[in-house]
Amino acid sequence: MKHSVRLATALLSLAMPVHATQIITPAKTSLAVSSGDVVAFVPVYRVTAPENGLETGLGLRVHFNASALQFNGVSSPFAYGVQPVSEVMVDTGNFDADSTTDRYVILAWVDITAQWPGTDALPLTLGTLSFSVKSGFTGTTYVRTSATDTAAGTAFQSTPMQLASAVAPPSELKLQLKGLLQGAYVSATGLMRDDLRAAGLIPTAQPYAAWGYAGKETTTSAQLATTGANAPVDWVLVELRDTADAKKLLVSKVGLLQRDGDVVDAATDSNTLSFAGVTAGNYYVALRHRNHLGLLSAKSLSLSATPTVLDFSQATTQIYGKDVRIAQGSARLLPTGDANHDNKLIADGPDNDKNAVLGTVLTAPDNSGAYTNFQLEGYDASDLNLDGKTLYVGPDNDVNALLGNILLAPDNTTTSTNYILPGSLPESGNTP
Repeated sequence: MKHSVRLATALLSLAMPVHATQIITPAKTSLAVSSGDVVAFVPVYRVTAPENGLETGLGLRVHFNASALQFNGVSSPFAYGVQPVSEVMVDTGNFDADSTTDRYVILAWVDITAQWPGTDALPLTLGTLSFSVKSGFTGTTYVRTSATDTAAGTAFQSTPMQLASAVAPPSELKLQLKGLLQGAYVSATGLMRDDLRAAGLIPTAQPYAAWGYAGKETTTSAQLATTGANAPVDWVLVELRDTADAKKLLVSKVGLLQRDGDVVDAATDSNTLSFAGVTAGNYYVALRHRNHLGLLSAKSLSLSATPTVLDFSQATTQIYGKDVRIAQGSARLLPTGDANHDNKLIADGPDNDKNAVLGTVLTAPDNSGAYTNFQLEGYDASDLNLDGKTLYVGPDNDVNALLGNILLAPDNTTTSTNYILPGSLPESGNTP
């Protein structure tokens, strides 16, 4: 098959009438399409000087955008001199001068006697190329043609077929979000530690499937190798909620939290998060983490294609419900300690978080002696200080921060260890 295409290109270099122009025009130059539609591209051939053409043939690339169209095949090709259709190729040479049409197939017709296209009258239909419109396609794309080669003294001219989505592209909301996690925060630097990243423990795929989140966000090893203020600390979950009901979750997105508090897109490292297909309007915004209490904006925010900024680390940013943030200097932090993910901090009593930490340590496979001071390394929700290990007792243990948050809670006037510190984030009943 490849040899046939090369043969076609070689034969087309034979002499043709000077100043002749081979012209390709689609039977339809524009078409409105929707996802799943099957589209026919029908190239119509004619030639100038002479009118009926007596050439060695034609080699034709048909270019398309592989993210918008799926090539299905060619039917009813013009038979005289036709060669086998090539496989789909990557357009690394950008032969049609359109970088969006990144694939092409080659059709070729060859006549060594220079009598092509024979006795058939022009204009001539060269066949039908079938494409399927891919799911989710919006906007505009093109099917274009270019010549694999032109015979001496000839030119090639073509007209593209435009495909425009019959559905208007959905709006895309943009948000720039910041927050700080108490477990990793260092007041001396104003940054969070990136111990999980340094230990190679942050997974490349989002870790919130257990929460009912089905997103497919992933990150790269290059992004996880970033150091300095932009180094990743951990994955966080961002939610947009209904302005009429703060419990109603509308859309979620997972991103990476950097040491300086920026939430960035896991794939692009952009500090502007995009929510595609969401109508511009007012939304509550929530920031959540695996073992810290989540936060929700006090008021719904107007979100649109112009980025809206929300910084949960600033004291001036108001929080929905009771402000449970931990103050360290001028910074405000998401409280650590929610090891069992129930939206409250409990040190003693039923469903307490201290036992969740202890249970993880005692049941660790390598802790054969069930020692309470066993140090468990790994990416676990019980690692409340985000240093890459779970420790129940001893220096840098994960229980002290939980106890401190309970004992120092403003409403715990008796400094009781069985005080329950409820989170202020309204629990949603759905998980899109």
